[in-house]
Amino acid sequence: MKRVLSAAVFLPVFYFLVRLPPIYFTMLIAAACVVGLLELYRLAALRGVRCHRLAGCLLALAVLYTFFDARWSLAGVVVAGAMAVPSLSLFSKRGVDGSLPADALTLFGALFLASFLGYQVALRRLGDELGGDLIFLLFLVVWGGDAAAYYVGSLAGRRPLLPKVSPKKTVEGALAGFLGSLAGALIARAWFFPQLRWRDCLILGVGLAAAGILGDLVESMWKRHAGAKDSAALVPGHGGILDRCDSLLFGGPILYYYFLHWMG
Repeated sequence: MKRVLSAAVFLPVFYFLVRLPPIYFTMLIAAACVVGLLELYRLAALRGVRCHRLAGCLLALAVLYTFFDARWSLAGVVVAGAMAVPSLSLFSKRGVDGSLPADALTLFGALFLASFLGYQVALRRLGDELGGDLIFLLFLVVWGGDAAAYYVGSLAGRRPLLPKVSPKKTVEGALAGFLGSLAGALIARAWFFPQLRWRDCLILGVGLAAAGILGDLVESMWKRHAGAKDSAALVPGHGGILDRCDSLLFGGPILYYYFLHWMG
């Protein structure tokens, strides 16, 4: 029930922000990126790694901005961050102990989250109406698969999918996730995206479902390593922002490049 109530509050706000000019959706993604990154750094702290949180957040925002403004060089931002973050450790009161994992995880977390979420910014910037439709398509397909996998897995799951990472995820749930994503693509085609061909629905349904499952399993692996059930307790019934966005992360680049090369 908490999941349903959270969705009832979040979805109207999300729809409104997506339909506004792209800067507002970019601000939403930036906020999600910062909160998700802090959650990731919290998981690292549970294993004794103290990341440079402020520097990581600033780097993540700079990386994300390169997807909004093409005049900013992604390579330049990454190089600047790779120089700045370890330099902080030289003058940190923490000393040299733990500097290597702290620097590595600060950089990795910022680049990982900002680059994957950046593709959602890039999708939204493909056009006022088209960009919004692509964002709705991404969320409908990925979250359709996510919801189907969760509910079918909870009710009828028997065979574990990858028990060393997540004992509760099942083969039955994963199969339902593929069907849920395919259904999401078909609904999008009938509802607001008629230019989707049947083969697009099939390819995106399968591809985005697989991406969603992989993203979910990667985050589960990190939580298991940290000994945490959720990345945070921010969203009732869902956990943290990282828990809510994990299945979307890998889907953004897939939809972006598929659209550019086979649909655009």
